[in-house]
Amino acid sequence: MDLRQLHYFIAVAEEGTFTRAAHRVHVAQSGVSAQIKALEKELGQQLFERLPRVAKLTAAGESLLPHAHAALDALAAGRASIDALTGLLRGHVAIGSIPSIYPRSIDLPETLASFHRKHPGVDISLTEDTAATLLRRTGDGTLDVAFTSLTADNVTGVRTRELHREPVVLAFPPSDPLADNTELPLSALGERPLITLPKGSGLRWEFDRALARDGVRAHIAFEAGNPDTLIMMVEKGLGVALVPESALTLNNRVVAVQVPELPPGRLGIVWRDGAATSPAARAFIDHTAARAMKRQASE
Repeated sequence: MDLRQLHYFIAVAEEGTFTRAAHRVHVAQSGVSAQIKALEKELGQQLFERLPRVAKLTAAGESLLPHAHAALDALAAGRASIDALTGLLRGHVAIGSIPSIYPRSIDLPETLASFHRKHPGVDISLTEDTAATLLRRTGDGTLDVAFTSLTADNVTGVRTRELHREPVVLAFPPSDPLADNTELPLSALGERPLITLPKGSGLRWEFDRALARDGVRAHIAFEAGNPDTLIMMVEKGLGVALVPESALTLNNRVVAVQVPELPPGRLGIVWRDGAATSPAARAFIDHTAARAMKRQASE
């Protein structure tokens, strides 16, 4: 048994297929399969039930998984201890982000660049997805840190730090009769066509919860993953958009109306709760928090 086999074993267990695991570890699928078969031969037990579209852990695989994690975590901790003697931080930080977090809310490119300048020995990878998926992947360890929406239901198994907060508003075309209001209740929307972020986003989760709480039925006509796209659809007369207030910063062709029932949008970082956070990931979390405090102090 070697560490590479354990690394591949964990990848298959977490990704659910040999194909996705191979993509994750940047190795041909045949190479991953061969290493898993070698590991199974040495242990004398089948670790995966190989179904047509999924690789499911057997009882033996379930038993091995926590020990495989512990072995790789121990190795990472040992390397970190040695690097600490020379003041050099090494490792890899897998980062996730919702697509709409930059440029108005959090300057993610500069955060990554400044961290890389400070810790050139740490490799960084970045992926974009919905808030719900990022939360799940952070909780199961496939991501170290995620920049995402913070909602009331996403605190189990992860820790959070708020970095930015802003109102959520309705964007109307100036010609709309309701555009003259400074604020409107959700009930005023009636059957108007609404344009929102898709399910899985933090803003949409808060919106759906508010609708259910107030007993309001809404007509969701369009969904798009980028607030800029939502604003452009309003300009074309396709409906009224629910967006973070910052989406209107550079646009004077639509009008913002406040919605008292909706809580402000909260953006921040999430990471796994517990001792499994690597030194490199911890350094990135601290770096991001320090930048946020510096920014808030200057505002």
